[in-house]
Amino acid sequence: MEASVLQGLEITVDETPEDGGVPVVSLTGEIDLHTCPDLRTALQGIMDRGHHRLVLDLAKVPYLDSAALGVLVDAVRRARENGGGIYLVQVAPFVQRAFEITRLIKIFELHPGIAEAQAAAKQAKAAEDDEK
Repeated sequence: MEASVLQGLEITVDETPEDGGVPVVSLTGEIDLHTCPDLRTALQGIMDRGHHRLVLDLAKVPYLDSAALGVLVDAVRRARENGGGIYLVQVAPFVQRAFEITRLIKIFELHPGIAEAQAAAKQAKAAEDDEK
């Protein structure tokens, strides 16, 4: 597991979950204009290593702004271009409201917990594998 704290945003990455699921990126702190470059770099790095299905744990993210939403939209676009997806979990009410107001809730999958997101990611991968 890899962790980094940059400009007040802590990013912890578990690229090898015990159950063989997709990587989990846990975020702690506010995601805004000042911290979103770090998030963008972290997500790009994970995807550059071949992981195109990611679980983003937002349980400890009390706030995000439009710059953060832009980073997440770019990440989901890149993931989907490569046959993957972004699965958001434990989204705080204020943060969920930002997704609802901007209607971005339509392009992200929100799940109550990591286990549910992992199951959805595995199911999507299995469905994709069946199509091949």
